[in-house]
Amino acid sequence: MRSVTQTPFKLKLPKSGKAPLRSRLIAGLSLGLVLAAIQLCWAAERTALKPGWNLFTPEQDIQVGQEASRKVEQQLPLLRDERVDNYLDALGKRLAAHAPGYKYPYQYRAVNDEAINAFALPGGFIYVNRGVIEAADNEAQLAGVIAHETSHVALRHGTAQATKASAWQIPLSLLGAATGNSLGGLLTQLGAGFTLNSILLKYSRDDESQADVLGTQILYDSGYDPRALAQFFEKIEAESKGKQPAQFFSDHPNPGNRTERVSEEVDKLGGPEPNYRTDSDDFHSIKVYVMKLPKPPKPAGK
Repeated sequence: MRSVTQTPFKLKLPKSGKAPLRSRLIAGLSLGLVLAAIQLCWAAERTALKPGWNLFTPEQDIQVGQEASRKVEQQLPLLRDERVDNYLDALGKRLAAHAPGYKYPYQYRAVNDEAINAFALPGGFIYVNRGVIEAADNEAQLAGVIAHETSHVALRHGTAQATKASAWQIPLSLLGAATGNSLGGLLTQLGAGFTLNSILLKYSRDDESQADVLGTQILYDSGYDPRALAQFFEKIEAESKGKQPAQFFSDHPNPGNRTERVSEEVDKLGGPEPNYRTDSDDFHSIKVYVMKLPKPPKPAGK
C-alpha cells in the first residue's frame, strides 16, 4: 500500500484583521457616494428659479418694503393680536429659513379681514388675512399660502415689476451720477406713495407660476406635505364655484393649470417625504381662537 503524504491545510488569516475593516470602509464609502449621487439627481430634478432683471439691490427692497409697510398699517385693519401674530411669524420664519437667495428680515402679520387673501411687500413684509386661517383645513395649507408669498419676496417680484414699469427712465439714469438720484427718488415714490393698487403688487402670471413652484419647494424642504398648496387652491376654487372668486385669485392672476403645475413639481421632488407634516395642534388652537374673535368692522360705506 502506497503511503499518501497529506499537505496540511493552512487557513490564511488577515494580519490583525485589517483587510476586512478596509473592505468595510471602502464599501461603506462607496454606498455613501452612491446615495449622495442619487440625492443630487433628485435635487437636480427640481425646477431652477432665480430673480429676474432688477434695477434695485436687495437692501433697497428692504428700504421700500419698510416704507410701504407703514402705509399698509395705516390703510388696512390689522388684527393686532399678539397670539395670532406670534404664531404666523414663527410659522413664516420656519418656512423662510428654506427660501433661497438674500436673507431678508421676514416678518408676518395678520390682517383683520375675512377675505381669503395674503400679500407680500419687497424685503420680507408679509400680511395674511384671518380669512386664510379660517379657510385652511390644516397647517400645511396655511403654510402653502405663506410659502407662496415668501417666494414673491425671495424672487424679488415686487421691485422687478417696478423696474419694468420705470424702464423708460433707464437711458437717462445711466448717465453718470444721475443713476443714484433717480433710483433714490423712485424708491421714495414707491414706498411713500404705496397703495394696495401699487405696482409692487401687480404680479404677472409668470410671477405667480414661479411663486407656486418655489412655494411648493419651500414646503417640501420644510417638511410639509408639498401637495398642500394645490389642495388649498382646489378647495377655494370649489367653494367659490358659482360665486364671486376668492380675492386671492383676483389679486394673484391664475397662470393657467395652476394645480397641475404644482403637482408636476411635487413629482419632480420625488413626492412627499416619508414623515411629512400636515397638521399641528397649534394650528387648530389658533384657528378656533380666530373664529371666536369679533367679526371685522365693515368698511365705511358698506
